[in-house]
Amino acid sequence: MNVKHFLLLFVFCFSIAGHSQNVSLELVYLQTDKGIYETGEDLWFKTYTLDAQSLALSERSKTLFVEMLNAKDSIVWQEKYPILSGIAEGHVYVDKDLKEGDYRIHAYTRFSFLNDTLRPVYPKKIRVIKSIAYKGTNSPQEKDQPVARLSFFPEGGYLIDGIPTKVAFKALDEKGMPAKVKGVLLENGKDIAKLESVHDGMGFVFMLPRKGASYKAVLSDGREFPFAEVVSSGLSVHLRKQTDEYLEFLLSQPKGAAAQAIKLEGKMRGGLCCAATGTLSEKLKIRIPLKEFPMQGIAEFTLYNTDGQPMAERLVYIHPERKLHIELNTDSARYFTRGKGKLNVKVTDETGNPVQAHLGLSIFDRAYQNELNPENMLSYCYLSTEIKGNIHNPAYYFDSNNKDRQAALDLLLLTQGWRRYVWEKADSATLADCFLSDEIKGKQIIGKKKQKELANGGQLIQVSGPSTKSQFIIVDSLGRFTVSTDQMIALRGGYVYLKPMLDKDEYKPSIVAEESFYKADSLRKSCQSFFACMNSSLVVSDLALDYPVISQDSSILLSEITVTGKKRRIFRDKMMGRLDSLAQMDLNSVYVCTTCNYLINYRTDYSAHHNELGKCRAEGRKPPVWGKTYEIAKFKYNASGSHFIVEDRQTVIYQGVVYTEEELLRMNNLWRVKGYYGTREFYQPDELDMQSPLPDARNVLLWKPDIITDEKGEAEVEFFCSDINTSFVGVIEGTDGLGNLGTSQCEFRVLKP
Repeated sequence: MNVKHFLLLFVFCFSIAGHSQNVSLELVYLQTDKGIYETGEDLWFKTYTLDAQSLALSERSKTLFVEMLNAKDSIVWQEKYPILSGIAEGHVYVDKDLKEGDYRIHAYTRFSFLNDTLRPVYPKKIRVIKSIAYKGTNSPQEKDQPVARLSFFPEGGYLIDGIPTKVAFKALDEKGMPAKVKGVLLENGKDIAKLESVHDGMGFVFMLPRKGASYKAVLSDGREFPFAEVVSSGLSVHLRKQTDEYLEFLLSQPKGAAAQAIKLEGKMRGGLCCAATGTLSEKLKIRIPLKEFPMQGIAEFTLYNTDGQPMAERLVYIHPERKLHIELNTDSARYFTRGKGKLNVKVTDETGNPVQAHLGLSIFDRAYQNELNPENMLSYCYLSTEIKGNIHNPAYYFDSNNKDRQAALDLLLLTQGWRRYVWEKADSATLADCFLSDEIKGKQIIGKKKQKELANGGQLIQVSGPSTKSQFIIVDSLGRFTVSTDQMIALRGGYVYLKPMLDKDEYKPSIVAEESFYKADSLRKSCQSFFACMNSSLVVSDLALDYPVISQDSSILLSEITVTGKKRRIFRDKMMGRLDSLAQMDLNSVYVCTTCNYLINYRTDYSAHHNELGKCRAEGRKPPVWGKTYEIAKFKYNASGSHFIVEDRQTVIYQGVVYTEEELLRMNNLWRVKGYYGTREFYQPDELDMQSPLPDARNVLLWKPDIITDEKGEAEVEFFCSDINTSFVGVIEGTDGLGNLGTSQCEFRVLKP
């Protein structure tokens, strides 16, 4: 080892630590109340908008865009929600007409989803079913599937002639799931190493590669797979040792190669944490102090040659202990149906000090846990969104019960290959890549002949929400306007309605508003989507379904479910309902005669003369009521022609004139655009509700997205059990807002008294 070079590398790491990008992107983590939903339920969610580099809560974005799509990429839900100090919460209605299957939810902000199709997206998967009672049982355990693809990954990137190398391998079956490997590696027909997977189809061997030698892998069933190519020159990087304080690397190049100046850079989440320079002759051993890296996660080490070209790369997972340690305990392991429970939360850092954290908690029937989507806040933020590709069971690497998780995680990183494209794109990100807008932006367009009259701007647009509350905004000289996020919150409830204050006939004003979702949908279809996955044959469940029977006519009311009835009249929000009522009064000539109580002018064949010349004095009129029963009459002159008499009459149910929403908007010179979706409170029963004789079939006992621990790092919540006697799971996740994340869970059983 060259001691001089070792010291130079060590010192230089300290001198530039903390360098970061100019443009900070965002990462959005979506927490839901459970993983499986029955049609007709509400999906409750909370999102954490994090700075993509520091993972601290980000306050840059103010609007959350949420879409839910089915397996055919058709949108079934699309709404916007306000983000307050990096946190958003809300609900999605799982429509009763949705087909069973897997759905994915995309949640993004203007700084998390850029105009760049090379960046993959990482949606959350949920499962939708008609009834948990028909969820079905697990299929029998599948036998080990044969290897369909076997790939080899030399540490650093290449097999270099004469340099001892650690080579990782990864095997997949035909479905892309991990496959067990057992075989040998042959060099010129001779065994030089055993191949045997140790975790999820992955394993490794050490070897001394030789240029010109013939290599191949032969499995125990006789099948052969090609091996990695050996190159004659290059640079290699090998992780010799990893402790809590430092990483020790061995850098190498072939014997006889000219000495050269090299640089080793250490990055984390796109930010440069340390760098080192030195002169490499044949070998150079260095140590990198881990205190240069501020957080838990993947550190990327890239070795550059004297020309500044990247020659080798090594991914290393560091600081696994640097997270929120969350204790989640119930006051009992068993409760009776409708019993009251208490749950205690305690949050500390890696040194045991209390932490004030922002947490989201859900307590739900374990049958609604989607075991085929093994993802949590730690695995999503620290691993899944950092690696290209679908990861099998990422939550495994963050479960302290798995003693081999660190070694298995290192294997996973070794089998990912080079990912330089990620940091190159991240480093070049600019605000020009942003295409989403937190606010509602648009333009007022008027006739060309009138443009000069309004060249100075100052015109007003009335902005209303579904509840008909309104505000006014100013249009500039170019016709542009903006509805701020504060105004959107004040008018929250779904759509925002825009009405120009210019005369409709004189100026013929119209409004064009930016449609963010349209642009996002078009871009998303061109991006790759990556998910966590799990081999279904590995999912073992011991659940015994024992639920109260819910009849097909939904005689048991689930409190968190939105109940819809089959009505013939179209549902309108308050704004559209008011416009519809005005249209019925102002534009409909149908009325009820207050003297004879006939419904007049409802049908053309029953709308003959009706006036004071007849037997009816027709002293007054009133508007008909939708859905009410009336009589209609056909009138004719009597024999002498002096007055009218009733020729025929029928009983009808008044349905009125049905206007489409587009017609109502056009009639009132209004335009509308998506605003913030309305709020709804999760139903949580009290002591009095628990005395009700009505069945209680809640499968989510508690959804509390706004838990904040006190100065002792503690919080306490209470809940009531339902009539379902089964196993329940409590899942809690959250952040301290500064970059430390945590997750935990507990289980308990509910029994019949």
